Amino acid sequence: MKSISAVQIHFHPPPKKFWYCASNLVSDYANSCSNSVSWGVPNNIISGGDNYQYARTGNGYLTEWVLNFPPYNNSRTYYQTKLKDSLQKNKNYYCEFYLVFANNGKLKSNNISALLTKTAIYVDTINFPGGVLHANAQIYNYGNPIINDTLNWVKVSGIYEAQGGEQYLTLGNFKDDTATQYYASQPTGYNGAAIMIDDVSVIPLDSFCLKADAGRDTTIKVGDSMFIGSLTNGLDSIKWYANGTTLIDSTRPGFWVKPTTTGSYIYVLQQTVNGCFSSDTVYVNVVLPLKFLKYEVRSTSQTRNGINEQQVTSNWFTDNEINVSHFYVQRSSNGRDFVTIHKEQAKNQALNNYSFIDDFSDLLPSPVGEGLGVRLYYKIVSVDKDGKTSFSEVRIIEVRGTNYEVRLFPNPAKDIVNIECKEGIKEVKIIDMFGKEISHFVRNDGNVHHLSFNIHHYPKGVYVVQVITKNNEVYNQKLMVE
Repeated sequence: MKSISAVQIHFHPPPKKFWYCASNLVSDYANSCSNSVSWGVPNNIISGGDNYQYARTGNGYLTEWVLNFPPYNNSRTYYQTKLKDSLQKNKNYYCEFYLVFANNGKLKSNNISALLTKTAIYVDTINFPGGVLHANAQIYNYGNPIINDTLNWVKVSGIYEAQGGEQYLTLGNFKDDTATQYYASQPTGYNGAAIMIDDVSVIPLDSFCLKADAGRDTTIKVGDSMFIGSLTNGLDSIKWYANGTTLIDSTRPGFWVKPTTTGSYIYVLQQTVNGCFSSDTVYVNVVLPLKFLKYEVRSTSQTRNGINEQQVTSNWFTDNEINVSHFYVQRSSNGRDFVTIHKEQAKNQALNNYSFIDDFSDLLPSPVGEGLGVRLYYKIVSVDKDGKTSFSEVRIIEVRGTNYEVRLFPNPAKDIVNIECKEGIKEVKIIDMFGKEISHFVRNDGNVHHLSFNIHHYPKGVYVVQVITKNNEVYNQKLMVE
C-alpha cells in the first residue's frame, strides 16, 4: 500500500519540514520529546488550559483552532502539507485523518475537513488574529455531524475523484461561525474549540481494496439504539441487508438502528469501491434492560472508641446486568439533592447482589448522633459502559441514635454548647481526638439536667463529649467545633 502524502504526524524531528501553518493564527505541534510543559504529550495547554491526550500513534500531534467566539469571531488555524505526487485526473483516492477535541474548550462542532488544491493557499486578516479560509472541502464525514469526543480519536474519511494536479492538503474548518453547527458540551472552559490531529494519509484506491465496515458486534438493551457501519463519505455502491436477505438501505455508509424486541439481529453491508467488492456483517444482540429486583435500607449501629455510631446498610439485587460499568449509592437529606457516597463495580452476572454500609464518614460529625434523629433518602444509580444511567426507587429511613438520655446541641458549634440529660449530669469531660482530656466539669449532686459551656477558645476539629449521669451511666458523643 503506497501513501501519496506520507504525512505521518507522529515523527521526529518536528513536522515543520512537512507541515506549515496556512493562517496567521498559529497553533503548534505537541510532542512527548518537548522540553516545554505547554506543548508536551500527554500534558499541554491546548485551548488555553490543562489538556491531557496521548498521540494516537507515535509521540506527537498537530493542534488547531476550529471555532472561536468574541472577541475572536471566525478565527481559525489551518495546517498544510505538500503531497509527494500530484493527483491524477479522474482517479479515485481515499483520504483519512484522526482528531480529538481538547479538554478545556466548551464547544464541539462539525465542518472539520480536508481540502485538496492545486496550489498552496493562505488566509490572513487585519482585524482578527486569524480568519476563515472559505472553501468547499472534499473530505469530511458522511452527513458532516458534530464531533464531540475528548477522549477517543475519531476518524474523518472520504473518497475523492481528482480533478487532476492537486498537490496540497489543508486541514481545518473552512466555514465561518454562522455556517458551523456547534454546541456547548461543558459549562466552563474556553469559549471555542481546539482539536488535535494525527495519522493523516491520502492513498490511491487502485493500490488497495477499501473493505466494507459494518461496525463492531455488540450487545444493547431494549429501547437503546446503536450506530452500525461507518461515516466514510463518497461510497456510491452500498447495500444493507437485515438478517442477510431484506434490503433496508442503499445510500448510507452507516446509520442508527433501534431494535424493539430482544434477540439477535444481523446486518450485512455489501459495497463496491473502485471495482473492488467486499462485505461485512455486524451482530447486534438485544437484551432486557437492567432490573432492580429488590432494594432495601436498614439502620444498624456500631460502637467505636466508646461512641455508639449509627449506620445505614443498603442492599440491592439486580437482574439483566449487561454492559453495566458501576453503581453509585446516593444519599439526600431532603429527597431532592442527592450526593454520591459510594461507587461499586458491576459484576455483570445473571443475578447479582450488593451491599454498602453508610457510616457517614463523609460527614463530621455524623448527622445521626446519639439522642438525635434524622430522615435520610437513598437511591442506587446504575451506569452503563456507554454512560447511560438508570435508577432504583428511592428509599426513606428514619434513623435515631440508641441513647436517648443525653442530647448535645448545637452540633456543629462555634461558641456555646448545651447538654441536656434526663437522669441528671454528674460529670462532663471534653476529650480531643488524641485522647487528651482538655476540660472537666463536676456537678457533685447530679441534679443538674442542663449545662452550657463555652468552646470559642477550642481549636477547630472533632472532640468527644463524655457525660457521666447521676446513675453513673456513661455516654459519649462527637462534637464538631467550627
